[in-house]
Amino acid sequence: MNKQRDIASFPELFDGMEQFLDEQLLRLKQAGLWSATLAVSGGLVAAWLLERAA
Repeated sequence: MNKQRDIASFPELFDGMEQFLDEQLLRLKQAGLWSATLAVSGGLVAAWLLERAA
């Protein structure tokens, strides 16, 4: 009894998987960009406030 345990055996289960992964990767990149933007702007504001306080 030879059982196939491969994606090719069940193509209907994986329809749209590539599109789903592409969308998730795009969202992850956008979240990273927003995080970096907020971190840089927050750091600049904190540096400016510290310089003013000194």
